Amino acid sequence: MKLHLKLVSALVIGLGSFSTTAHPSEPQGHAARTMAVKPFNEETWARLLKNGPRPAAYMFTTTYCSACPAVFQEVRDASKASKARPELIVVMMDAEGPNALRHASHFKGMTQFFSFDGYETAIRSSIDPGWRNITPYVVLVDRQGGVQRGVGSPTSESLRQWLR
Repeated sequence: MKLHLKLVSALVIGLGSFSTTAHPSEPQGHAARTMAVKPFNEETWARLLKNGPRPAAYMFTTTYCSACPAVFQEVRDASKASKARPELIVVMMDAEGPNALRHASHFKGMTQFFSFDGYETAIRSSIDPGWRNITPYVVLVDRQGGVQRGVGSPTSESLRQWLR
């Protein structure tokens, strides 16, 4: 147990200075900020859709999703040219706290980081009752609150609609 706690402490210390860029074009003085893992429960999605950032891309992922980092980078690359400065949000479904932070480096450029906090099936159902637990699950919320959902890489047309 002590070895485990030391390992977790070393991990937290090593990632304690983890920083990300809110947007690649943001001035250096505002670029770095500490990344914290926020809880994502059954009520979080409704609150984010109602009061969350717009535009925003939500990537729902797992620790074992090999395609998720590449899909995240596609969305990030598409957002670089946008003046809208969309939020790039990652939601880890199967790890919390320090365990989730271990995977943060796969999502360079994310602006917020959440992890499921509660019963996964119920949380997933609150996001989309038809979602069959396949990742990456990407939700694009445009400036007006329009929502596009899908598994895998969004199409070029979806990304254009999201960023206009």
